[in-house]
Amino acid sequence: MFAVKYLEKLKEELISYQIGELKTIYVGGGTPTALEDDLFLELLEIIKPYTKGVKEYTFEANPESLSESKIKLSKQYGVNRISLGVQSTDSKVLKAINRQHSYEDVVKAINLLKENKIDNINVDLILGLPHSSETLLKRDLENLTSLGVKHMSCYALTIHPHTVLFNQGFREMNDDLMRKNYDIVHNFLKEKGFEHYEVSNWCLPGYQSEHNLTYWRNKQYYGVGLGASGYIGNLRYKNTVNLDKYLKGEYIQDKEEVTDKDIFTYQVMLNLRTKEGISLSLLKNKEKEIASLIKDGYLEKQGDRLCPTYEGMMILDTIILQLI
Repeated sequence: MFAVKYLEKLKEELISYQIGELKTIYVGGGTPTALEDDLFLELLEIIKPYTKGVKEYTFEANPESLSESKIKLSKQYGVNRISLGVQSTDSKVLKAINRQHSYEDVVKAINLLKENKIDNINVDLILGLPHSSETLLKRDLENLTSLGVKHMSCYALTIHPHTVLFNQGFREMNDDLMRKNYDIVHNFLKEKGFEHYEVSNWCLPGYQSEHNLTYWRNKQYYGVGLGASGYIGNLRYKNTVNLDKYLKGEYIQDKEEVTDKDIFTYQVMLNLRTKEGISLSLLKNKEKEIASLIKDGYLEKQGDRLCPTYEGMMILDTIILQLI
């Protein structure tokens, strides 16, 4: 069974990094909860040696495969945050993107998590899905906030050529409509007490994703497993997505040696995704550009930091190009 072999290789790769103390762990891909209970337990055992002192321990989960037994095991092994791949709460939309869960599955999963004292829950929404509308988006937001989730991630749908959706004639939402969708999300969640702390992420106070802030602060992290990315020392790397290669122990597919110039570029690109922004000391000789962007309402100074406004987050690529 390939899952057994995969877990063996995952353990080997983890050991190869000689990992010390960690602050956060994120187990992603949406697939961990698709494992049978015995293999799910094995995965938790593989990760267990690295969990001492970890403050935030997240598992991604699909609503239809997050059983009570898996939730109890997760709690037992110290998992304290769950990210649910919801995408939509509308059955027609979910069917169009071939998702196996229903809104009822989402409600059941969230209630079970709360019953087992895991209440730090993120839900993912995808904007611009087939058959979606402003009315459905507002219903999604109402449905999910009424369940008491603490964090919400909203991403724009990307449709690649030759995929099922592309072949069925669906296309990505145009920029104006997508901006309208983001405005709906932003205004709705703001009224519910959520803060927009990163381009695609909103949370109630105190529930930012500490793990993801590691990326956006341009800090270092290990990436382990099929398709994972990591940043260790002066090396950014991406693991293979080819299962055969991974099972042979050929883990890394691409490596990038990071120069001082690259560090600056990454710092600007990543720091400005969050409301905490970037240190002004890193942007010397950019006073003219900064003044113009502040005047236009896209950036603002907060102490010794330069932070994006909501309007700035919506045109982030343009801002980054001006500053790098």
